[in-house]
Parts: sequence; structure tokens; C-alpha cells
Amino acid sequence: MNKLFLLFISLFLFLSSFSQQSNSTFGRNFMLNFEKEHHHISNKTHTANKPYLFSNKDSVIKKKDGKWLSRKWNYEHFIQEQTTDFSLTLNPIINLEIGKEFGNDKTIYTNTRGIIAEGKLGTRFSFYSSFLENQSVFPIYITNSIIKEEWIVPGQGKSKWSNDFTFDYAMASGHLTYQLSKFSTLQFGHGKNFIGDGYRSLILSDVAFNYPYLRVQTSVGIFQYTNLYMQHVDVGSNPNSYYSYDRKYASLHHLSTNISDRLNVGIFESIVWKSNRTEGVTGFDIQYLNPIIFYRPVEFSLNSSDNALMGVNFKYKTTNLSHLYGQFVIDEFVIDLLRDNPDYWANKYGIQLGGKMYDAFKIDNLSLQAEWNFVRPYTYSHKVSAENYGHFQQALAHPLGANFSEYLFFADYKINKWALHVQLMKAKYGGGFENDSISYGNDIFISYNNRPSDNGIKMYQGNLTNLDYRKATISYLINPKTNFKIETGIISRLFTDENGGSKSNFVFFAIKSDLFNRYYDY
Repeated sequence: MNKLFLLFISLFLFLSSFSQQSNSTFGRNFMLNFEKEHHHISNKTHTANKPYLFSNKDSVIKKKDGKWLSRKWNYEHFIQEQTTDFSLTLNPIINLEIGKEFGNDKTIYTNTRGIIAEGKLGTRFSFYSSFLENQSVFPIYITNSIIKEEWIVPGQGKSKWSNDFTFDYAMASGHLTYQLSKFSTLQFGHGKNFIGDGYRSLILSDVAFNYPYLRVQTSVGIFQYTNLYMQHVDVGSNPNSYYSYDRKYASLHHLSTNISDRLNVGIFESIVWKSNRTEGVTGFDIQYLNPIIFYRPVEFSLNSSDNALMGVNFKYKTTNLSHLYGQFVIDEFVIDLLRDNPDYWANKYGIQLGGKMYDAFKIDNLSLQAEWNFVRPYTYSHKVSAENYGHFQQALAHPLGANFSEYLFFADYKINKWALHVQLMKAKYGGGFENDSISYGNDIFISYNNRPSDNGIKMYQGNLTNLDYRKATISYLINPKTNFKIETGIISRLFTDENGGSKSNFVFFAIKSDLFNRYYDY
């Protein structure tokens, strides 16, 4: 009986691994196709928690007339089946990209092949799974970052070792979603989550690699309450273990409230703890499973020093076609010290402010977005790397870590199937020095106990670094179901610090399914 059960589970997972759905991907470019309606004043959707958990009724497959090849190429899923109690969509995924970095003899490229599918069973159960196999030669600055960070490709896992710097890596994602009741949905999966209305998130972003999670989301009236339980990997705490890294755990509560038709406010708290925090205590601490209790009292009752964060986010709809948004995150915060000694090391917090316009200046399909992010030194870090706010050697919030400020601007214009995208980014941060073990507050994976002092902690202390990143692309959309497109673009990156600097300019051409966020703007 046990063998039969295991066989059934194995077969199910195998079939699921060849399974995409509208509530599964939240790539920025893909979301632009329909997100305008979610921010209309009359729309009550809570937009901060992504991916959205839509009900099965939102995944109706619409069929069109025409020749099979034309339908599949232009506007249908490759395979789509639907009955009253069952639906399945399956699509091949590719990203074939080739480019040239000026001053680099090697041709840069990415060769991605994969498959992605979604489906539903009955009125309560749905599933999603994807698998991507990749080979890439990256620009020099990304290559150097991968080598420095234990051969981890940003956001996409660990690469096989290569002596010619051709990286071979794979990424699998999937989840099972069950509608517990009219009000609550449960999702168990291996993937990413995002909280916020901006391009970046200071609460939880999709920058890092996939991780196992359990998500329970309850919506009642003007409220949406999300419980998120996660397992992360700490690469740095056990450097002698190549095949098995230490685990750590995180639990997060987020309460989103539509205070009015225009104003949404969310409050959150999260806590991170290492697997072997105390002798005899390993794995997930069940005291953090409580879905409604505040974590700080639990932490104190356990006599622990787990890493706790809390804060707020907001969105205000100024018109039907524009809104403002922001976040405020507190890692450690003492009001008296903030007033009397604002440069005390433990005044750790982050601020985000931004705004977005659709059909800007009455031009159809022109979207503009501006954003500012600011994070004090040592925010997200901890006395041990096993309890910092990171996973797989990458930040769970902002890719620059802490001790930085950043300005972002985006312009997206679509006309028929053509699209123009422009991104401008300027950032400044205080990095570390080579062969220097002191933490200046930027690298969240270095213990804050290695700080230079308790007082006089200024922004951008350390190796003052400036980053200027610019990107422009033009694309032609082939199939909106998978955001399948032809794209060409140019990227310019200028990096300067107290040791000098580097410049990276490259052009590229791609044919790809643009469904996932790839953060190379760091």
C-alpha cells in the first residue's frame, strides 16, 4: 500500500512538472498587459501580495477559430484542454538570446529551454509547475558576481562548475493551491513571493532563488491576511559542506486593508531563525506557526535573538490611472536613540516611495514609474549569517542589501504588438574593501558584530560606490499567452568606487517567453 501511494505521488509530481497559470507568474513585463485594471479606484483587489491567488473560475480557457498553426503561434496555449471539472494548459518556454559586450572577446548568450503548465481539478484544487534548463555566457560583471557568490546565478540557483565561464543551471518551480473555503486559500509550493506595489520590495522580493513555502491567504470584507512560512538555505554558515547547506526558516504575517476606495495600508512582521538555534531545537519552531500572534513576544519568551522585522506598506490611488506607493521597514528601532543619536548603529530601517501612471499624459498605453529606495546600514543583517534576511547568498529584499539609496525610472509604451521599454537606475552605497573583514553595513551576509563602531554610523560609510544602469529595448509580441516575443536592446552599466571603476556596454537580440523577472541591475 505504501509503495502504491509513493508511486501515485511520484507519477503526479512527474506529470505536474510538465505543467502556467495567470496567478502563477508575476514578471513585470507580463503583468503590464493587464495590471492597469487592478489599480482602478473601483477595483478592490489587494495588489501588494504576489503572485495573486485567483479562483479557478478566473482560468477559463477561451478558444478561437482559425487554423491550428496560426492559433498556437499567435494567441493560444500550445496544449489546452478544459471540461467542467478539469483544465490543463501546457506551453514550451524558450529564451534564445545572443549579444556582444564591447571590449569582451566572448559572445554573450543565453539558451533556455523549458516547459510550463497549469491546471485545475474541480472547483477548489489547482496546480502549477515549470522547469527551465539554461546555459549562459554573461557579461563580465555578472560573471564576476557569480564566481564570488559560490557560483550562484542571480535568482536562478547554482551553476555547474565551468573553466570557460559558460554557466549551466536549472530551475524548477511548482505549487499546489486549494480553496479551503469562501474566504481562505492554501498554497504549498517551491518558488518565490513578493510583497509591495513597486519594482523593488523592502519587505519580500523575488530577487533570490526559489524556496519551499506554505502560504495561507484569507480575504474578508476590506481585509486580506496572509501567512507565509518559508525555508531558506544558508550557504555561508557551513563553507566546508559542498553538497548540503544549512537550513534556516522564516515566518511572515501581512495584513492588507482597503481603508477607502483609494487608500490601501498593509502592516507586516517577519522573523528568521536558524535550524539549530538552541540545543535540541532543530527545524521549524512550532511556536512561530501561530497565524495571528505577534512574533516579538514569542521571541522574548524563547529567550532568543532571532531576526525580527516589521513595517508598513501603502498604496494611494490618485486617479483611475495613477497611484502612489511606499514601504517603511524596521529591523531595529529605538525612538529615543533615533532622536538623540540618529547615527547609532542599531537604527536600522528602510524607506520606499514611488508612483506609477497609466496612459500617461493621455497617451494610450504609455506607462511611467518612478521609485526611490533608501536603507540604513546593517538593516537585514544579523550577528550570524544563519539568521540574516537572505537566501542562497542573495537578499530576500533588495539586491543591493543595505547602506544604499537608489533612484529608478521606467517608461513603457505599447502600440499594437510593438513595445518600447526604457529603464534608468542610479544607486549609491557603501561597500566593503578587499581583504577587509569589517562590515560597513552593505553586505547583509557579514555579521554586524564586525562593525567599526557603535556610534557615528553614517550612510555610505565604507567604500563609496556609484552605480549607473541604463536599458532600452524594443520588442514585437507574438503570443500574449506566454508573452512570447522578439526583442532587441542595449544596456549600459557604469560602476565606480574608491578603487576605480568599470564600464559594461552590450547589445542583444532575443526570441523569448518573457514571464520571469531577472534582476541584473545591480
